[in-house]
This record gives sequence, C-alpha cells and structure tokens, in this order.
Amino acid sequence: MHKCKNNCTFAAILGHNGMLTDDIFLELHRILPRFAEDQVFLITDENVARECLPLFESQTADFGQLWQNMLRRHTLVLPAGEAHKNLDTVRRIWDYLQSAGATRRSVVLLLGGGVVTDMAGFAAACYQRGIPFINIPTTLLSIVDASDGGKTGIDYGGLKNQIGLFRPALENIIWLPFLRTLPAEQFLSGWAEMIKHALIASPIEWNRLLAFDLEQYLAAPDEAQEDEFRALITRSMDIKRYVVEQDPEEQDMRRILNFGHTVGHAIESELIGRGQARPHGYCVVWGMVAELYLSHLCLGFPAEVVTQLSSYMKAHYGAVGFSCRDYERLLSLMRHDKKNTDSRISFTLLRHVGSPCAGSHASDEQIKEALDYLFSL
Repeated sequence: MHKCKNNCTFAAILGHNGMLTDDIFLELHRILPRFAEDQVFLITDENVARECLPLFESQTADFGQLWQNMLRRHTLVLPAGEAHKNLDTVRRIWDYLQSAGATRRSVVLLLGGGVVTDMAGFAAACYQRGIPFINIPTTLLSIVDASDGGKTGIDYGGLKNQIGLFRPALENIIWLPFLRTLPAEQFLSGWAEMIKHALIASPIEWNRLLAFDLEQYLAAPDEAQEDEFRALITRSMDIKRYVVEQDPEEQDMRRILNFGHTVGHAIESELIGRGQARPHGYCVVWGMVAELYLSHLCLGFPAEVVTQLSSYMKAHYGAVGFSCRDYERLLSLMRHDKKNTDSRISFTLLRHVGSPCAGSHASDEQIKEALDYLFSL
C-alpha cells in the first residue's frame, strides 16, 4: 500500500540560523551595485503595491530620490490573486520587460506573496533564457514556502503549478514587518505551511506550534511573543531549507514537503474552478487532515494526533464545505497531480510525527473514507 522513504534527520539543523534581516537597504546595497541603475526592475501586484510598496520605499530611501524615481518607472503592478497566475499574465511580464529594455544584465525584484514569486520568477527564468531575480516576500506563506526552494511556475488547464522551472532566486530578502500588513486569513494561510513543517519534522516542533498563542499574536503581541514567533519562523525556514538542500529538484526526499498537498491541491483547484477560491494554506490544512487520517488507515499514525489537528483546523480554519458528491471530481484532480509517477495517486503520509513517507499509495475506498472524515468536521 505504500513506499516509505525517510532519510531525513532534522536534528542536524538544530541551531541553524534563518535568513532574516532588519534592514532591506543593507541587503540590497550588498547586491545591487553589480547592476546598472536602469537595469533594476520591480514586479508586484495591486494589493502589495497598496499595502507594502510604501514600506519598501521607506526602507530603501537611502538609495536616493533619483534611484527611487528610476525604480518607480521600472515597476510593473499585476492584478492580484491566484486566478491571474497564468500564461496571459506571464506574457504581460515578458512584454513589459522587453519594452522596458531589460537584458540579461538586468535584475528583477519580486515584491509580493507566493503568486508573485512563483509566476514572476518563472517569467524571469525564461526571459532571454534567464535573468536573475530577488525575492522579497511579503506574506507568511511566501516566506516559509513559496519564495525559498527554487520552484517557479503557473497554473495551467485548471491544475495548480503545472508549468514551471526549478530556478533559485539570486537572494531571498525577508523582512518580518511586512507581515503586519496581512489580514488574519492570509497570515493563517502561511501558518498552515509552518504546521506542515512541524508535523514532518518532530514532535517537539509540533508541540511548540500548538502551544503558541496565535490569537494573542494576531491581536496584540508583546515583545516576548514577537521573539517566540521569530524563533518559530526561523525554525520553519530551516526545516524547508534543509530538505531542499538534500534534493533541490524533488527527485526523492523533497517530496516529503508535499504532505497535505495531494488532497489540498485538489480542493484548491476545485474551489478555483467554482469561482470560490480560498487561500492556499486553508486548502493545505484541509488536505493535511485528510492525509493524516489516511496515514492512520495505511500506516498506523496515532489517532490522537489526527484529532489534535482536526480540532485545530476547526478552531482556526473552519470546514471545507464539500460532501460525498465531490468524491469523483476530487479523485480526478488527484489523478492529474504532477507528483504521481504511475497510474496511482501518490501521497506523502506519516508513520508518526516526524516520520514522513513519500510515495505512499491508497485505494480509492481509503481515500473516500479519509475525505468522509474531513467532510464530517
């Protein structure tokens, strides 16, 4: 029923420092002098331009007014949202870069969430066979997941991330104050990927995340809680980076990062198709609940942890709102998942917290039972 590969030792990254900065200017000042001022471009979206671009401009004021004026002339603002993560928008990016005179000696700053870094990173990686780009993530989801690891791409044919490349950013510049611009729903979307990292890493990480007072942090964190959050996010980034370093192009070990995503991507694609899109992280949490239940059926994963995550989901993310009438459509979407290597649906399941098994399989009946469990919550 399953093939288990678990060669990771997360204890190896204890004490590793994350790549956070308190000063965007200093980070860019270290990188940008190798590029001509008129060859620096910025791509963002409407939401980020409104909420985060003023913060970015205040952080980079020391470059001077002439530099900022040049960058404003070289800024492309895209429509926001997953619905625009497609080839039409990529064409718009290519048209813009070409008309603005971008060359292989240019660099593109990608200011935004996962849609911006995935899509504009893909566009930059293809333009003139590839120009460098710098990710400046503005959402929790893009910090802990999308911006790091070299995955770029777009949705295609109603399926998530079907077209893309592995192309790492020249740099990832992470500045946590951007997170204060997020609505709670978008923060929770990123928190979902931190849940995933904790569950594949160790019981210690899982229990740390459960113990963190998320409501207080979102409402009015004190200094101690800010420090605690910084430690949690650093740790989550370390887990992701450690896995990616072992398997940059997802040939083996990196597949453990797909935990929750086989069911989660199917749910997300179906909701997008219905015009009812929900944040990626919500779909991942729903996917993790179903896949933990499947882990219990197939690998004997502890039922009490399934219950823990289910309660956490209900408290913070709510119900998925699907029913048994959605079985066949979701199964069809799972069969088209790019992670499948044969005719069977592939999952990353867990034997226990911290013991992921990539390349696991289950019968349609078991998958439907796991979906039944999820839909009943």
